[in-house]
Amino acid sequence: MSRALVNASHGLKLNEKRLMMCALRFIDSKKSPHAQGGSPGYVSVRVKADQFAAVADLQPRDGERQATSAYEGLKDACARLMERKLTYREGKRLVQLRWVFKAVYHDGEGWAEISFSPDLTPHIFMLRNRFVQYNLELARGLQSVYTWRLLELLMREKDRGKLFITVEDLRVALDIPETYRFADIKRRVIETAVGELNKKADLVIDWKPVKRGRAVASLEFTFVENPQRRLTDF
Repeated sequence: MSRALVNASHGLKLNEKRLMMCALRFIDSKKSPHAQGGSPGYVSVRVKADQFAAVADLQPRDGERQATSAYEGLKDACARLMERKLTYREGKRLVQLRWVFKAVYHDGEGWAEISFSPDLTPHIFMLRNRFVQYNLELARGLQSVYTWRLLELLMREKDRGKLFITVEDLRVALDIPETYRFADIKRRVIETAVGELNKKADLVIDWKPVKRGRAVASLEFTFVENPQRRLTDF
């Protein structure tokens, strides 16, 4: 996805995030609507319940061929995705886009098909040096959308292994409620997200607050890949 999209406020809950990132994974970058130099066009992608289950790390119970929760999560995410929008800035312009303009769920076969909004297509194809790419396996089984969004911000800086971000920019990118004070952000967002990523994402992350005067103004994250990696394709 484009760097602008990584920095944007996504407005997605966890299952919606799983569905959207699963769909992005299956986009064929060689079939960009821009390849012919025409109008932006749109892109449709089908996501199956077993693919959704793999991202969520959902395991079937005794007697199940596929985890029932995968069908339920996929159906619910598909239904709610139509309501979601993302927000980002281009200089002084505040841009708001719908993620999709159509979402279909097939009850009997357990798949969802989503059609990305045409204005989104430039953000989800290879844009030379203006895109961020990461292995979706890093996000397998994450239980917090805050964790997933922090992962994407870190992957934006994966070549440097360091992310420096203001508290306000973090608040926007992670959709953190305005009512959260820094103590809440530290406890409910940062410590939870860093702990989960250190455990599940094959990363070793440290962070520290950076004060301006007496108040915390920015955050510095440093990270490296865990030498005992477990990455596999799914």
